[in-house]
Amino acid sequence: MNLKESIKIHEGFRSSVYLCPTGHPTVGYGFRVADLSADELALNAGAVEPMSKEVADAILEIKITKFKKQVYNALPWLTYAPMDIQDALCEMAYQMGVAGLLGFKNTLAMIKERRYSEAAENMLKSKWATQTPKRAREIANLVRNAG
Repeated sequence: MNLKESIKIHEGFRSSVYLCPTGHPTVGYGFRVADLSADELALNAGAVEPMSKEVADAILEIKITKFKKQVYNALPWLTYAPMDIQDALCEMAYQMGVAGLLGFKNTLAMIKERRYSEAAENMLKSKWATQTPKRAREIANLVRNAG
């Protein structure tokens, strides 16, 4: 499964604004309303809601392009990692932001050293894994099986 499809499955889709588990107004495929840019909103005639799946899909494409650049700028070594590793870390950044991903210092060091099983176990000991256990297990399995 590719990164976009994985995000869509894990985030789910909502055409109307709802509060995410951390209390932020959210719409589409987990888009924080406050983080929607003018170019993204323009795809929905400037409105936040209702949002069709087609519009949300287009916004997701824009968001993936933007945050992948940020991830690869922060972790230049990632371009040499297996695609499953790249997708796993990019999905984590999508969910918690690049700063949140970079907080996984030990896990990232293990991944960089290709210690994928250890990295996966370390991921599962995090607060992130207790907050979103199913998603964390699936992403940790991507990391574990990359080696």
